[in-house]
Amino acid sequence: MVGALETVTHYLHLSAFPCEKCNGPVIAGSLGTRHDVITQETDIRPIGAVCLACGFRPEIVLEPSKDHRFRPVEWQWAIKALAGVVVSADDQLTAELSQDADIKA
Repeated sequence: MVGALETVTHYLHLSAFPCEKCNGPVIAGSLGTRHDVITQETDIRPIGAVCLACGFRPEIVLEPSKDHRFRPVEWQWAIKALAGVVVSADDQLTAELSQDADIKA
């Protein structure tokens, strides 16, 4: 017999919608869990969103149309529990995207 932990499968869900600041593509992600092969996904939780054009990180993720959802993929890597994960105000990605936006403008 196979143990319960060996049958758990995680799925990465990605979707896109327009940025409220620049209309660029915001990519939002979530993770879902299937506890065995016959049950539906449960524990679907958001993992964040970011605009690829300007780096804006919306707090509220818009519901994308079905045309802007990508097929879920199995996430085969173990996800480590990190205590106290903090996003720095000096986020490198946001700073780099802001600089790129200033150069292109």
